[in-house]
Amino acid sequence: MDNLLDIRGLSVDFRSARGRIKALRNISLGVRRNRILGIVGESGSGKSTVLWSILGLLAGNAEVTAGEILFEDRDMLDLSRREMRARRGEDISVVFQDPMTSQIPVLSYARQMRDILYRRDTSAAEKRRQAVEIMGKVGIPDPEARVDQFPHQFSGGMRQRAGIGMALMTGPKLLLADEPTTALDVTMEAQIIHLLQELQRELEATVVVVSHNLGLIAELCDDVAVMYAGEVVETGEVRAIFHNARHPYTRALLECDPARVEGRSRRLPIIPGEIPGLIDPPKACVFADRCQKVMEICHREVPPEAVRPDGGIARCHLLEGPGHDPSWPPPNDVLTVPQGEAPAEARQPSHAPLLEVRDLNVRFPVRRGLTGTLRRAQHVNAVLDVSLDVRAGETVGLVGESGSGKTTLGRAILHLVASQGGSIKFDGRELRGMKEASFKPLRRDMAMMFQDPIGSLSPRKSVRALITEPLQIHGIRDVDPDREAERLAEMVRLPRALLSRYPHELSGGQARRVGVARALALNPRLIIADEPTAGLDVSVQGEILNLMADLQAEHDLGYLVITHNLPVVRHISDRLAIMYLGRIVEIGGAEEIFESPRHPYTETLINGIPQPDPDKRRAITAATGEVPSLLNRPKGCDFVTRCPYARSLCHDVKPPHETDTRGRTFACHYPLGEGARKD
Repeated sequence: MDNLLDIRGLSVDFRSARGRIKALRNISLGVRRNRILGIVGESGSGKSTVLWSILGLLAGNAEVTAGEILFEDRDMLDLSRREMRARRGEDISVVFQDPMTSQIPVLSYARQMRDILYRRDTSAAEKRRQAVEIMGKVGIPDPEARVDQFPHQFSGGMRQRAGIGMALMTGPKLLLADEPTTALDVTMEAQIIHLLQELQRELEATVVVVSHNLGLIAELCDDVAVMYAGEVVETGEVRAIFHNARHPYTRALLECDPARVEGRSRRLPIIPGEIPGLIDPPKACVFADRCQKVMEICHREVPPEAVRPDGGIARCHLLEGPGHDPSWPPPNDVLTVPQGEAPAEARQPSHAPLLEVRDLNVRFPVRRGLTGTLRRAQHVNAVLDVSLDVRAGETVGLVGESGSGKTTLGRAILHLVASQGGSIKFDGRELRGMKEASFKPLRRDMAMMFQDPIGSLSPRKSVRALITEPLQIHGIRDVDPDREAERLAEMVRLPRALLSRYPHELSGGQARRVGVARALALNPRLIIADEPTAGLDVSVQGEILNLMADLQAEHDLGYLVITHNLPVVRHISDRLAIMYLGRIVEIGGAEEIFESPRHPYTETLINGIPQPDPDKRRAITAATGEVPSLLNRPKGCDFVTRCPYARSLCHDVKPPHETDTRGRTFACHYPLGEGARKD
């Protein structure tokens, strides 16, 4: 094959106080010219280490112990520092995961892009022209003016577009992308995927994408490599991998993706266990301890390499040698991983609302200019006229793009930000205007799971101290803290051995379990969960969501789940509230909304769900463009600037909330579906 990049037998160790971490072991990959290779696997599998090995950007404690990385038949590992610097940017560029940390906040994009071309013997005016051209090519509106702006003046999607443009400034032969859409909403993710595809075809570039998002890999890539615990376990063309996965781990990953679970299921498939420690990795099959088809030979011998029909490979005893099983793999509709340990009992939500929010408004003052303190303050309405209920034993999903006001609403309910209008009632008691001394006892009945599972935990406290901290804050002294920590850890299925660890020693899933245990410490009745699966692998997502379902069934908890992950929220929610630009635009039963959305924004979100199937690649979503600024709301419908169905009335009149015969509430002049109005 005509490979631009060949990785052969690459092994990388990291020196640590506990010993050498064998992060990569005998990695071999070929990257074909003018194609997109996706590297997929759980966190800790070594995906990003492969990328940084290519560019020589490994940490100082890393050591390449074996192998070669051939780029155009030249071993990158043999290059001097000067030769490597000449390759970086010119021949190989990177799109980083977080544009806010990879872009310089005090320099304009014009300056940053000019600096990228420092090797080029061209004038500053010509470099600026090229910067404007590439900004326009990646879809930045009004590039001539916006090229002089700074990263903080761009939205998340525009910053990522600018990052892609910066990576393409030099016309590289190889583009590396590390989780390029991980922080983006589904609508913006679809636009970035199509942008990468178009640019790859136009520039005839070769691309390597690292992601744990199976939908992104299915939509974007031509070839796929699946990694687990520092090894490549399967490779092949994208359709062959997604339609005929042969390694048990690849099958398990695909089955755990909520987007592949048809209909609504309270129990999501999971891969039991965790990735093995890499200080002393398994000598035979690295997946044996978690595999549902494990045999005695799997613990004793290294699995053989079986060639796939499409030319890829899969390393598994089930496919070759003495352990060969002709019945493997089973048909795609046969589940090979468990759907949790035991189904949660059916819940019947109470009729009386536990939480009642009516016409809630939250606004923030905004001042402009250096003399803003002397000027009259402007305000932005982050939450505007929001009404919703949550009943005991019910899960309400609050869905919307970043910046729609979801987290602000959750914080306002818990008195973490002030609200300026409306009503918040908990168990019939009005919370707005209540003094903190009166509100503090109610905090025992309401808890919040924060979005960042590690960042929300004090790095100076052990897991045991973190779990019992709410008891100390509320002065509860009639329980033994150690026994209570062990009880809560057992409740959330957190091994007792982890109680003595600190947050930086935990995986994302373990840190999330600590957050759940903290939220449950005071036996609350309502939990507001802010992005409870953010940053987690699909297998860990299932574990956390199954755990939340079990706890809800046992303790009759009410959940308000804030998320932009639609496949997840479909499976766990009884009802959905769709939020856009601070307003609720639609509320109804979860399955009804997915089957028949009434608001165009809801339809856009549902159509934008990435499908882990290469044959179901999305078209560019109808709602292109950026979310309007809260300082410059449209006069009429908030969604009018992005709505494909907008008419003259939508530009001038804000739509009122209406309720149809099925109890679905929506705010649209021309609702979709049955009974839609006509001009």
